[in-house]
Amino acid sequence: MQVFKGTDKLPSWKKPVVAIGAFDGVHLGHVRILRFLCEQATKVGGTSVVLTFDPHPRMVLRHDSGFFTINSLEKNLELIENQGVDAVVVLPFSIEFSKLTYQQFVQEFIIDTLHAHTIVMGPNHAFGHHREGHHDNIKTLCCDNGLQVVDIPEEMWHDAGVHSAVIREHIRRQDWETVDAMLGYEYGPKT
Repeated sequence: MQVFKGTDKLPSWKKPVVAIGAFDGVHLGHVRILRFLCEQATKVGGTSVVLTFDPHPRMVLRHDSGFFTINSLEKNLELIENQGVDAVVVLPFSIEFSKLTYQQFVQEFIIDTLHAHTIVMGPNHAFGHHREGHHDNIKTLCCDNGLQVVDIPEEMWHDAGVHSAVIREHIRRQDWETVDAMLGYEYGPKT
């Protein structure tokens, strides 16, 4: 898997199929997205590309002393690679970056930089300034610009969606059985 820190030296990929997100923990919900990503890339004869951020956006935007990332960037990259993804682009996240509207983000990064063919996203996907870009308006914008959008159903675990925030709460409680079940792998030392 190719890993690029920033967008300065990106190759010209064939029909990039793109998934966007923090992918912290690379839990079962993320795995579902990554599998759809790789399947769609194979289907169109393209390249599977993950667009992620470092540091985690919440570390920059909310100075919440109780927040922590589930894994390091390096561990998340390893888990993404295990799903067969072709390339990851890690964008540096900053206050200035966070002020981009979802329209600016789509135009600058998805269209102009990555030249995406397809976007894959789940029903709760949101990005842009104040997370103003939500599933429906992102989908409309992408389709208006000739990009295909593949909708991915939410991964469920015991009638609830699998989300990093929920997993963090179970880590705080040291409920390792639930943490491991939602991540799909054994999570670190349990002392």
